[in-house]
Amino acid sequence: MKSYYTETIHFERSSSDPLKNLSIGKRAQIANWLDSFGIINYTINDDLTIDVNGSVNLNYKFLTCFPSFIKFNEVSSIFYCSDNQLTSLEGCPRTVGGSFSCRNNYLTSLEGCPKTVDGNFFCHSNKKKFNEEYVRSLCKVKGLISV
Repeated sequence: MKSYYTETIHFERSSSDPLKNLSIGKRAQIANWLDSFGIINYTINDDLTIDVNGSVNLNYKFLTCFPSFIKFNEVSSIFYCSDNQLTSLEGCPRTVGGSFSCRNNYLTSLEGCPKTVDGNFFCHSNKKKFNEEYVRSLCKVKGLISV
C-alpha cells in the first residue's frame, strides 16, 4: 500500500522590505546615511520619507546637497544644515517642530525648504540675500526670520 505525504506550506506576506534584512536596498541605504551622520530616533516611512523624533544637526558636514534618496518629512525638533556648501535644499523636511537653519551655504534659492517651521528660520549668509517676504512665500514660520 502506498502512502502519500502531503505538506502544506504557508507563506506570510510582510509589509517590511525583505532587502532591509540583507542590508541592501533603499531602506538600508537611507539608514546607513542617517546612521553615518549620527541621526537617531528616525522612522523610514513606506514612501521612503524620513520622520525624526528629535533633532537633526548637519552643521559643518561638508554637504553640497542631500543625496537623492534622502527626503526628510517631519522633524519634531530643530533641523540645522548650516555651515556647509549646500546649493539646494531639496530633501529638507516638510515640517520642523523647532527652528530651521540653512545659514552660511551657497544657496541662491530656498526652494525645498520646509513648508512649516514652528520655531525660527535662519537663512542669512548665503550666496544670495533673501528677504522675509520671500521666506514667508515658501514657509509658514511661527518664530523669527533671520535673513
